[in-house]
Order: sequence, then C-alpha cells, then structure tokens
Amino acid sequence: MSLRAYRVPAGRTIQPFAEPARSLTVATETVAEWQERACRAAGFTLVDVPSVEAVEAPAVFFYDDVFFTPLTLRFFAIECLRGSEDFALALPDSAAERALGLLDGAIKIDGGHRFDLFFLKKNPGPQSREALGTRIPPRMLPHRERKIRLKLPRSGSEGGGAEASLTSEFACHIRHWIHLLRLSQLAIGGLLLENLRAHPWKALGVALAARRSPWAALRRMVFIDETASVHPTASIEASIIGPGAIVRAHAHVMNSVIGKDVDVGDHAAVVGCTLAERTQVLRASYFAHCAAMPGATLANYKAQLSLFGRDVFLTSSVLLLDAKFESEIRVEHEGRLESIGSKYLGACLGHRSQLGAGVALAPGRALPNDVVLVGPPGSIAKTMPAHGGPGAMTVRDGRVVPLDAPLVSVVSDDQT
Repeated sequence: MSLRAYRVPAGRTIQPFAEPARSLTVATETVAEWQERACRAAGFTLVDVPSVEAVEAPAVFFYDDVFFTPLTLRFFAIECLRGSEDFALALPDSAAERALGLLDGAIKIDGGHRFDLFFLKKNPGPQSREALGTRIPPRMLPHRERKIRLKLPRSGSEGGGAEASLTSEFACHIRHWIHLLRLSQLAIGGLLLENLRAHPWKALGVALAARRSPWAALRRMVFIDETASVHPTASIEASIIGPGAIVRAHAHVMNSVIGKDVDVGDHAAVVGCTLAERTQVLRASYFAHCAAMPGATLANYKAQLSLFGRDVFLTSSVLLLDAKFESEIRVEHEGRLESIGSKYLGACLGHRSQLGAGVALAPGRALPNDVVLVGPPGSIAKTMPAHGGPGAMTVRDGRVVPLDAPLVSVVSDDQT
C-alpha cells in the first residue's frame, strides 16, 4: 500500500507529566513508537506535519494523542482499500473500551465509539478537530476479544469482581494518566498475542499445554530474549522478558512485560505489570498491575494499580493507597474531580519524583514532576535518651521521650 499516514500534534499535555501523549510510555514503548510501528505493520508511510492543512489526500490522518494497536490499524487499512469516501475509525462496545472510555473524549455512537483516526479522499483544509469529527462518518471495524472475570477483594459486605480483556484490537484518545496505566495493562495481553502469532509452534505448544491445565499453558507462554538473564530459581509465567533484562533468584514474574535492561531483584514479585527500559525493582518488593516508565527505581512492600514516571525513586515503606471503603475514587481532570466508576486505583508519580519513608498517598492522586516528598521530620527518632526506664516511650519532635511526658515544643537542629 502506498498511502501515507499523517500525524498532527494534538496541542495538549498530559498531567502530571506536562508532556504531550506521544512522548509518554505505554508498556515499554512511547506512544509515538507504537504509532510508528503500527504504520509500518499496516504498510503506511508515516509523515509528521504541523497542522491539518498540510495533509495531502488520499491519506490516513490522526492526531498524536490517539493510541491504536498495529492490528487495529491493519484492519483499518483493509477498509481504506475498499473506501470510496471519507470515514473515521469506530470500534464496538467491549471490555477494553469500557476500561479506556473514561475521560477519553471518544464520541459515543450506536454500538460503540468513534476515534480521531480518519481516511480522507479529499484534502481536509483548515478544519478544527471537532469539525472533522462531526463531518466524517464512522466505520465500525470487527473486534475480537476474550473477556476474563477477575475476583476483587471484599470491602465490608460488598464482593464481586471486574471484567478484564484479552485482545490485540483497541484504541484510545489519551487525555489522562489513567489512560496510560490502563493501556499498559491491556498491552500485556496484546503483546503476548502478537508474540504467539509470530511463533506458531509456540502457540501450538501453549494450546496443547492448556489441555492439561491453565497453569501449564501460562508456563509455556513465556518469551525471553536471548540476551536476557533469568536465574534458574526464578518463576516466569505468561510474560515477555526483553533484551538485557535480569530476573534474579527466586523472583516471580507473571502476566508482565519486562523491557530492555530491566533488573528484577531477588525475591521480588511482579504481577500484571509493564516495566520500561532500565527500571530496577529492588529485592523482596511486590508490584501488581503497575506501569513504570524508563529509569524508575522501585521498592515497596506492596504497590498496586499505580503509574510511575521516568526516573522515579520509590522507597519500600511508602504507602500508595489503592482502594476506598466508601464511594468511588475521583481523579483530577481539567480542573474538576471526576469519578472513575471504581473503588480501586493507586497513584501516579511524575517524572523524577522521589518518595521517602513514611509517606502515604491517597487513591487516585497524581504527584507532579520533580517533587521530593518525605515524612514528618518530627516522627523520626534523632535524639536518644541517656538511659532507658520503665514504661513506654514515643517520638516527639525527633526526641525519644516517655509516653506520658508533658508536651513541650522542641526545635530540632536537623529538619531534613
């Protein structure tokens, strides 16, 4: 196919990262890299232009905050070959769409949603994004998906679960950090399916193993780069281990994508996560359903459903709360607090943020770039008593004092 695909800047940034979506990471690649790989797979020549006016039809055209998988664009390309008029990408309602549809601005249509990925037979001219979306009719693509029911922890008398999706076909307008997290989570299944399609003998082995047990299939569904190093005692299930990655002794990696030069420490557990290049998970840490951008250093007793920006530093005793007992979690979006329709979500840490011991973040909160956040200095014992004594003691303003000692304000000479 000789069609060109034009990519136009959306002109918006994603908070708390203060960057356009195209430079941020989904799984182990930037959004721009996902778009470029999809265009190559579909046979399009990708051209970056500054505005809609520079698009030369017939062509494919999209804004740089629109995420789509390679398989989605390949199906779109088939429709382009048949196309005799302008149309826009549309996908049917699905578990994947329900996970991504929150706050993404995709237009609801009968049976699905329309996205700002267009096939144009004529030059669009100087039109706004909204005008294009209104003028160009949607074209619904086929969608294949396997729904997986997840059991969630009980909250009081409430039980239940969530619906997960295994698919290689999804799209999203990236408007919020929660889209980066959920796209990364969906990408795990999509990347595993891509690898199975590329290795048909491996796919056959997985299918045969599944007749014995689902656990046997998960152990067969492992793709380890020849330059990676995996300790013999490590446990790997349904995961991709990238070039130069290290998985150390007794580590457990399950349903995850491990990027280039990632280091997973001894006895660490990584479940349902994507870790971009140079991420380091320190020993005996536990991360579930998290996504890390390049260069993060992560240690935690248990962190879930959280997104970490580039070069984040997280200490083990930081508490990232990921659930609410009462009401749904709300996140900040365009100056408002918006409900996410769920009681489960962790936090988002901006690029180069550093969190020290004793820090706790509420569910759904996003920490800006370059913040160093430490616990209250007065809670750290710095001045010790000359000798012990009967009864319990406590820490006040950095001093170890008897629990029943009178409250006296003490100014410490070390508040860092």
